[in-house]
Amino acid sequence: MLYSEEQIQRANERSITEYFRQAGYSCKRVGSETHIEGFGGFYVNDTTIPNKFYIHSQQKGGVGLVNCLMKVMDMPFKEAVRAALDGELGQEERTDSVPNYAPLYRNAEPPVPEPKPEFIMPEKGENDRRVFSYLTKTRHIDATVVNEFIRAGVLFQDAKGNAVFLHKENGKSCGAEIHGTSGKSYTVGNSRYADFSADRKVISTEPYIAEMLGREMNESGVRFAGYVYEKNANIVTDSSGVDVISSKIAEIQNRKIDKAAIDSEVKSKLKNYKGVAPGTSASFFSYEKGEPKKAFVFESSIDLMSFIALHPDVTDCKFVAMAGLKPNVVEKLLASGLDVTLCVDNDQAGKNFCKQFSGRCKCFVECMMNNVKDFNELLVTKRTVPFAERVGAMKSWADKAIQRAAELQNPQLGFAR
Repeated sequence: MLYSEEQIQRANERSITEYFRQAGYSCKRVGSETHIEGFGGFYVNDTTIPNKFYIHSQQKGGVGLVNCLMKVMDMPFKEAVRAALDGELGQEERTDSVPNYAPLYRNAEPPVPEPKPEFIMPEKGENDRRVFSYLTKTRHIDATVVNEFIRAGVLFQDAKGNAVFLHKENGKSCGAEIHGTSGKSYTVGNSRYADFSADRKVISTEPYIAEMLGREMNESGVRFAGYVYEKNANIVTDSSGVDVISSKIAEIQNRKIDKAAIDSEVKSKLKNYKGVAPGTSASFFSYEKGEPKKAFVFESSIDLMSFIALHPDVTDCKFVAMAGLKPNVVEKLLASGLDVTLCVDNDQAGKNFCKQFSGRCKCFVECMMNNVKDFNELLVTKRTVPFAERVGAMKSWADKAIQRAAELQNPQLGFAR
């Protein structure tokens, strides 16, 4: 079936953010852009060009929802148009009534493949102490697992203290997933830090105030970028914005507002830095144990390591981290003949992703059964059980061991074996 030019135009003009939000993905405003989570740095910017998008992990972008679905979701053209129109069908081709009908998209020149960007290896730090401390103490991953990854050459600390998970293909480094090891943070504002150069001014303030500035001043015409941390925040602007920002901060401080509620929202938004090294495109992080006959697929490398810590006996397996939710990674694993199990986050986006591969992949439900978001949260929960509960568990184990020993020594007691 064919789609008319009017249908194609209508499909392309539909809001990208609206489409992905209705599909269950988390869409958060970050400055002048909307971040759609789960695709390794997928941002939509309507400030200058409507429906302009860019995927940093793949270093490609464009304009329009149809173009976006083709690049982000790997949809064929007709499928992308139909999806953008919520299943609306096109016209049936009738060569007898329209003898010279030839849709423009059929005559278009084949797209020129984009050159693959060169991967730039992050500069290595002097040692891996910060990464080791962060993964073992903050993330509660076993030291043996962390050392195993470091020795394998797929995990190291960069010059900034970040944890770098190296992507390799045929033994050659081709990309990297980067996780911050410092305090959690997030950004507000309508500009980027890089937008301010020589005329940069920094105003220190409290996290709740930066959050309020982000809510109320994005459309003010004053350019600023806010960096919100757990205990402090910095607002970056230029000379023309200093007085306006300072005045707004004073006005917020004098208000009678529910500071505790805003602090709670700030806390929920705080996250560790995540990104990819320049030149990282379609590659992904992987780690093998034994002779892989199956693949376990995760959203992040830290979730992958947490799973191995929770299930150290799992072997003959390929562990894969997508740095988000990437259908093309799963398709590649399925094409290789591996039995794929999805171990994605226990949220709406993760559930939608599992539905996308229903009947083709298994889904690991351990996080859902324990009512946690991901495997690192599950690991931390199990490793931080209150002392009283641990004592109770040890006593229960000891009682069972004594009962079992008595059973083995005196079968006449009637214990069930």
